[in-house]
Amino acid sequence: MNTPLPVILTTFLFISHNVMAGSISQCVQPDGTIEFTNQGCSKSNRLQSRQSYSRNSTQSLVTKGKVKRKRSAAFLQPAFIQLQKKLISAETPKDIEVHAQTITDKVNSHAQRGKISTAYNMVAATYVKLSKYMKKRQWKGQSIEAHIPGIRTLFEEILITQSTTSSTIEFNRAIENAWLNYQKNT
Repeated sequence: MNTPLPVILTTFLFISHNVMAGSISQCVQPDGTIEFTNQGCSKSNRLQSRQSYSRNSTQSLVTKGKVKRKRSAAFLQPAFIQLQKKLISAETPKDIEVHAQTITDKVNSHAQRGKISTAYNMVAATYVKLSKYMKKRQWKGQSIEAHIPGIRTLFEEILITQSTTSSTIEFNRAIENAWLNYQKNT
């Protein structure tokens, strides 16, 4: 059985030419734009769809990939950030208290669901937001509203209890005590 080498190579090339397939992935970039690539999507991009095709383009197969949506942390969600912005931009002490109470209610609801760590992250994010606001105003030589340091102290008092609370009841007490101290000092 002595088959010439050119016949074997030609047969192999013919078979591999028809069998070779490629795939194009449609990836969603972090900024929302769509990129088409034959390399696959990177970790920072989401796979939207992938199309595989044969070399002669007689058949193609489109598969939809799962668009993975990573849940953002509670303190990064747009609704919570909007509450923080309302707290900072409020002009009267009464409005400040209303927005701070709304934030502590949201924090408390997370704690009630057993997510004390998430609740403390929300308190910490609000404390940081208020501190950055104060620092920015001081840096620019602008005055800081008298009620802003008091409300920051409220969130600071709640945050300080993080190492000593382990249950929802203790967390609720920490919030109540912080509010009592805030009202006593204003």
